[in-house]
Amino acid sequence: MLPNLVPTGLDPNQLTRTIIGENFRSPHAEQFSIEMQRELGNAWVWRLGWIGTKGTSLFQTIDGNPRLPGSTQRVDPARGVIRLRANASSSVYHALQTSLEKRLTRNFTMAAHYTWSAFIDDASEIFNAAVSGDVAVSQDSFNRRADRGRSTYDRPHRFTSNFVYELPWMQSQPGAAGRILGGWQINGFITSQSGPPFTPLNGADPGGALAGIDGLVGNAIRPNVNTSLDVSSMSVESLLRAGGRTLFSPITAAQRVGNAGRNILRGDGILNIDFGVIKNIKTFEGHRLQIWAAFYNLANTRNFGIPESRVNSVNFGNQWGTDGGNRRVVMALRYAF
Repeated sequence: MLPNLVPTGLDPNQLTRTIIGENFRSPHAEQFSIEMQRELGNAWVWRLGWIGTKGTSLFQTIDGNPRLPGSTQRVDPARGVIRLRANASSSVYHALQTSLEKRLTRNFTMAAHYTWSAFIDDASEIFNAAVSGDVAVSQDSFNRRADRGRSTYDRPHRFTSNFVYELPWMQSQPGAAGRILGGWQINGFITSQSGPPFTPLNGADPGGALAGIDGLVGNAIRPNVNTSLDVSSMSVESLLRAGGRTLFSPITAAQRVGNAGRNILRGDGILNIDFGVIKNIKTFEGHRLQIWAAFYNLANTRNFGIPESRVNSVNFGNQWGTDGGNRRVVMALRYAF
């Protein structure tokens, strides 16, 4: 006979547990795309396309035994906290994509790409990606549809461009002047992108709507919007100038959940420029000396990511509390033969 592994007086049904939905399966996606291409001259190609993706039965974390509204009793009082993994979410993504590319001719090649998109879902993660500004569980387990909004991965605008150009003068490097003035190559890469969406959080759960499950996936309770301003169109800096956390009012135990939408705020975008210079010096046949310099984040811009979003924190919106990155210069010397 197996020994009793459950301590005396402890009900195993009341233990906190993670379970998988009984119909748990792989999600599926439906996609379409259409593209038009146009050749411009002998070396240039322009593309214009539209793509769409619909995700169905996506993974989502659910409070499998939530507290009843206005009560400390759970749906099933005989059981404890249940973190349920289920196929309960869906998403839709649409994007207009255009690009201009130049094939390598006359020692020059380049490409530029722009995407205008919208990404909507019910949940973006089964784990909290950022505790202070992201959510992995619906604040209202009895109305999960209210969490449908901008995906955490939504970036409405994204532009990238790259080029490589070998400077045309003195490529054969004749004499001492040719060794100095010839053999230069420059390259660059530019990225400009919208910032990440994030959610204003109440910072507390006075009504106990997520009591228990919040210890596993973080608390997703949101405050009330306390302004007529369109906070979704504001940058972090303009949001703070307009009043910061005073634009939201914390909820009370009587209200249980707030009316602020999921991912209605957006962090600052990024602008990153990388630039490189290469100097090839011919020594003698089949041998060359290469001097290489790379400037990462040439403009020394910052990418702060998602700031603190709990309205009960004095650091609400303080994205400057993180480093955000800086310019880096890397140089190298190489001898090829």
